[in-house]
Amino acid sequence: MGSDISLSKAVRANLLSLQNTAEMMNKTQNRLATGNKVNSALDNPSNFFTASALNSRAADMGNLLDSMASGIKVIEAANNGITALTKNLESMQSTLRQARQDKSFQTQSFDVSDLSKISLAGGQFGDEGVDISLATATVLGVKSQLTTEASTAYVGPVSTSGSADGAGARTLITRTGFANGDNITIGGVDIALATADLATDAAFVTKLQGALDASSIAGQYNVSAGTGGNAGKIIVETVNPSAPAATVDVSDATTVAVKGAAAFNYSDVPTAITVGGREISTGATADDFVAALRLDGEVNGYEVDYDSATGDIKLENKAFGGAAPVIAGIDAADVTTTAVVAGAYTTEVAAAKHEFTVSYDGKTADISIGGVKAGANALDIKNWQDATIETVTSQLEAEGITGVEAKFDDAGKFTLVAKTAEAKTLAVSGDDAVALFGTNGVNTGLAEKSELNSTKTVDKFVELINRDHAGKVRASNDNGKLRIENLSTQELNVGIDLNGNDAVVGAKIDGNTVRANLSKQFNELRDQLDKLADDSSFNGINLLRGDKLKITFNESGTSSIDIQAKDKDGNVRGINASNLSIDTLVAEDLDTDEKIDAFLGKLSSALTELRSQASSFGSNLSSVENRQSFTKNMINTLETGASNLTLADTNEEAANLLALQTRQQLSSSALSMASQQDQAVLQLLR
Repeated sequence: MGSDISLSKAVRANLLSLQNTAEMMNKTQNRLATGNKVNSALDNPSNFFTASALNSRAADMGNLLDSMASGIKVIEAANNGITALTKNLESMQSTLRQARQDKSFQTQSFDVSDLSKISLAGGQFGDEGVDISLATATVLGVKSQLTTEASTAYVGPVSTSGSADGAGARTLITRTGFANGDNITIGGVDIALATADLATDAAFVTKLQGALDASSIAGQYNVSAGTGGNAGKIIVETVNPSAPAATVDVSDATTVAVKGAAAFNYSDVPTAITVGGREISTGATADDFVAALRLDGEVNGYEVDYDSATGDIKLENKAFGGAAPVIAGIDAADVTTTAVVAGAYTTEVAAAKHEFTVSYDGKTADISIGGVKAGANALDIKNWQDATIETVTSQLEAEGITGVEAKFDDAGKFTLVAKTAEAKTLAVSGDDAVALFGTNGVNTGLAEKSELNSTKTVDKFVELINRDHAGKVRASNDNGKLRIENLSTQELNVGIDLNGNDAVVGAKIDGNTVRANLSKQFNELRDQLDKLADDSSFNGINLLRGDKLKITFNESGTSSIDIQAKDKDGNVRGINASNLSIDTLVAEDLDTDEKIDAFLGKLSSALTELRSQASSFGSNLSSVENRQSFTKNMINTLETGASNLTLADTNEEAANLLALQTRQQLSSSALSMASQQDQAVLQLLR
């Protein structure tokens, strides 16, 4: 219908201007209403989709913030638990220190004579008890001592002809593979071989020994032919047992032995392979995979060579003549196999050692003794004995055994003897214990006691009891009576046979009830350790119980942190009384100050572990809080960037609207004027 109406050029132009102005006013008003200059992809596709991506990432990171905030609360809950555990341990320390300071031990006094017999049971003596009388005051002591049983002087491990095991380190050489004109090098000495030298083992031995004896290293090595399982091998033994095996080079042999091997590259390995029928997982990294291979190789007889730069891995049979490990699970084209080649090769064997374990006074030490140097003349043996004594003494002292002396007796036999005559067991065990010391291997000495110095009867009993039973009871002279103090939390039963005629009068001395009650208090506090740890959870996660907290830091999940309680060696473990090595007390554990000090030591170690764990959690918390702050700033950056692409400048848009309104008014006026010109035609029709 509009097409049937004709407008003048002026009216049409003004009308179009008004329409454009109205459209721009609508856009400007929409921008002012929404605050955005880009409200859809139609406004600006590039800005719209870029801003959408930025806002989406910001939203994803906002979700991570919730996880971080929750994780922080889990760590804070664990820290609250450690703080409470620390205070609880300090209370336990206070309880033990109070017990140590308490000396309210009970006493009782008795009449005694020179013929009196006293029996003590209970307390720290247990059910068996002890009998005390002046008649047994003196006991002559016998020192604990163990001596080698061989009928001849002991000179350590001796060389065995033809055996791989000898007093000196040995290098075994296979004769196979050598031919006329080949060279062999021993200890830097080159030896040319002729056909006659290779005819028999004896000829080979003669050739090698003669060449060495005529060289600058004469006297350093003995050459012999192997026997039994070593038949066909030539043995080069170092004369000095403390020297290493001879360096032997057989690379000039006509045929050099090659071990069976299989090689491949880590990049060609799938999720797992099979070596000799055993599945080996590739693990998370190449290093994990190689570590698994090496563990398997230790058991199943192959060595692993790994080039971390190239990823090349080689599995080689440890034994000459051994086939290459059979590998399955990799494309056969990716595995290179080295075939076995029989020929010349060497094997080094360490010097023989006599090894056994010495036990004394609750401590143990592993002892290793080498053989005497070749020659075995008197001077060599004396020097070897001195060196052996020094070596054994250092091995004993390294494990805290200072009360045992190593020496050789007049017959040259090796002897271990207690330095003092004490009622302690000296024993040997281990590989060579029976061969050296016999099937007994145990000797216990008796305590050596001197005569009593006191002259009065009561003082004699006081001296005797305090000398032989110190720490269990304490005796003193109570105006001519024997006072016995029970140094225990348990009741002490005392039997007094005054004149030694079996007329025993019984008495009881109460235990220390203060220390006994403090042991109960200690146990109650110990129970709280586990309860406090169990209650230190947040949102179902308890780090003190050994739970793992995983916090993700980025939207792709490639950055995260795993938080768990660990011991000083990095092993995952919960925090409780058992893992802190804090045992339940019984009253008897507080009988002596030494026992209390031992428990205080355990508490001190437990506190150190807690402080270390608190420090670790604190470091984790700092990392999470730092990442939380970073994420907040990133969200702000992303949202600001998105806003810069889409937000409208309200000042600019308001000015635009005002200008458009003015333009609209002017356009309306112009349209009105154009219309008036068209109406002038009507005047002509009147």
